Amino acid sequence: MSMISEQVKELRNFGEKAIFAPSTRDIFSKAADTIESLSEKLADMERSAEDCGGGWIECESGKLPDKEVICCDVCGEIIIGYIHETYESEQTGFSAENSHEYMYNCVKWMEKPKP
Repeated sequence: MSMISEQVKELRNFGEKAIFAPSTRDIFSKAADTIESLSEKLADMERSAEDCGGGWIECESGKLPDKEVICCDVCGEIIIGYIHETYESEQTGFSAENSHEYMYNCVKWMEKPKP
């Protein structure tokens, strides 16, 4: 059992066994529900990152994908496109493009998630 699951169980037990007004017991129950929900969402996000190959990959010469990927620049802007080395990107040496956009100064990329 994970630490979060144990803490949620303790929170529920405390709320049920303690001598509180019913509205206070409801607060403990809702807090436990919220923690469980957020924990599940976090686990889903972590699985999504694994589905994308583990997350962001730093741009390196000779190690760029030859397919369309998610690209991120130094400002945190993101596009889906093809990443390549270029002299036009003065800061990083990497750019990305698709049929509508061109992005300078790419720093990292990741696989597109599976549908």
